[in-house]
Amino acid sequence: MRYGILVLLGAALAGCSDGAEAPAGPPEVFENPRESIPNAEGVHELRLAPSEVTIGGKRYCLRTYNGSIPGPTIRVPAGSDRKVRVDLHNDFERSDYRLVAGAANTSAVTCHDFNLTNLHAHGLHVQPNYATPVAGDPCEGNGCGPDTRYHGDDVLHEVPPGEMAQYRFDLDEDGHHHAGFNWYHPHIHGSTAVQVTNGAAGALIIEGDLDEVPGVALAKERILVLGGVPIGVETTRPLADGEACTEDTLSANDFEGAESESKPTLVNGKLRPHIKTSPNQVERLRIVHAGTPNELGMKIHPSDDPTCGTFDVLRPMEITQIARDGLTLPQFYVSDTMWVSPGYRIEALVKMPAEKTTLCLVGRRPADPLGSVVAIFDVDPENGEPTETNMPAESALAAIAPPTTWVGKVDGQMQEVSCESVEKIHQKVALLVPTPGEEPDPMKPSELGSCNPGDHMHGVDPDAPTCICPAPNISCRRFDDRRAWGYRSDRVMEVDTTEKWEIRAFDGHPFHIHINPYLVCANDSNKEPNFPHWRDTFWVQAEDGPRQILTNFRKFSGQFVLHCHKLNHEDMGMMELVEICPAGDTSCLCQGTDAEGNCISQAGCKAEDLQCQFAKEATDAFPLPPAPNPALCGP
Repeated sequence: MRYGILVLLGAALAGCSDGAEAPAGPPEVFENPRESIPNAEGVHELRLAPSEVTIGGKRYCLRTYNGSIPGPTIRVPAGSDRKVRVDLHNDFERSDYRLVAGAANTSAVTCHDFNLTNLHAHGLHVQPNYATPVAGDPCEGNGCGPDTRYHGDDVLHEVPPGEMAQYRFDLDEDGHHHAGFNWYHPHIHGSTAVQVTNGAAGALIIEGDLDEVPGVALAKERILVLGGVPIGVETTRPLADGEACTEDTLSANDFEGAESESKPTLVNGKLRPHIKTSPNQVERLRIVHAGTPNELGMKIHPSDDPTCGTFDVLRPMEITQIARDGLTLPQFYVSDTMWVSPGYRIEALVKMPAEKTTLCLVGRRPADPLGSVVAIFDVDPENGEPTETNMPAESALAAIAPPTTWVGKVDGQMQEVSCESVEKIHQKVALLVPTPGEEPDPMKPSELGSCNPGDHMHGVDPDAPTCICPAPNISCRRFDDRRAWGYRSDRVMEVDTTEKWEIRAFDGHPFHIHINPYLVCANDSNKEPNFPHWRDTFWVQAEDGPRQILTNFRKFSGQFVLHCHKLNHEDMGMMELVEICPAGDTSCLCQGTDAEGNCISQAGCKAEDLQCQFAKEATDAFPLPPAPNPALCGP
């Protein structure tokens, strides 16, 4: 009998030196991304189109929002009953079907339209499918959902070339939305990594109580959207002299570039920009990792010269983190390292030295232990008087952080909820790779070209072996396979309930869930805050063992997803379709009943789906192999 080894797909902490040369000519100066200005109707307009951008002195043709990397920052002022309207226009003119398969090619080869798109508001707690109808504000014209409703944070919706979609994010429908730093990006399964690594992403800032805290309010805000355009990849082609940017001349248009680990880290579309600051200035760094698949251990080092040609690796600066994933931390997390994985947002405060100097923001990867310079701080009195020289009081931030204890419903009973009070593990999430020796032969990058979707129907493969875990997957199941079988959902819960989950990985992956952030329980991580705090994306790796989180599915029912935020892994199938059901709604919770009339969960298996049944046994036995089962796997 063969059985699947339950580990997460992908090389943990894989990466290498970005290999990018310093840009020629005068140094690039850091600027915050431009901000979106709503139109006369109060609508933010995003247009996805081929756009010419210059990186390191070379011209590239990329998929971007509104012609720039990153897209414009959407900033929402403090207030109540806030409704954010966004119209997304897909300005491509035709479909472009391309092959998707992993570099190690442990995944099935699939075919996806790289010009199909949609919009995900990463970090928002809003309706997942359609916005709640509001009297006097129906959705009208093109791009509406059913019954004149706006789309909510609906990543299942598809916007083909030449079409548009109207979104409305009702921030305060479930009480006052938490203030913090979030972002937006496409989320079309199979095409997400390509579009995001092209630069289609932008900051989404919700203002509120955090911005009023003394020591934060007047700090110098720096928005750093870290991107990974694959300019160092062989298949990425800059525009030739005089060549126009069109759908036919896209520079980065294959999955090899999206998955490559040799991409340099760009800051707001620039290589190693200089941040002009003043002595004693408190800098408020708002960082989002809008790339894939590399993690970065980011430090700030004193430079040996004005250009960070070399730096003092033995004297990293102290960095005070005050928020993660758009949520204020209940206490300071002070370290010399900011661990940044794809999808992460970090808000950190750093006080600049009192004297004129140069500091280097350096990102490290395992294959690049000394690190590569990401940005340069030019600390100089000529940059003006500091706007803030005092750090905030830790107690002021603790007072506005989301509580880590609350009263909620667990297993049908109201109780006080905390990491300590809920002992039962309700669900396991195990992200797995296939049985060794079952991987298909690797494809060459040149083979990852155009495709005919009719030749790749994403259907059920009758010849696929039953008792292995296909890659990539979550709990031994692939997103595409579950859709081919016709399952409504992959994981179901009731609204306004709390569960404790266990998340495991045998290499390393950022675990992300939409709509509802989760409480990370105390842990022994040397990369993350190890006290209870709220997140929506969290690194899980083998060396640290299982992670325990508390979910809290507040207010909103509907469908959304959880997945690995290494977007190339998500595109290959490392994703689940989650559904939050109204209380007692058996049509939502159950795909049917057994002989005794008991509910067969939507997360369960059809009688003829033997691979699903094996996957359940494998996940239940995890981290041990499942017991032999000749009925499923043969003798």
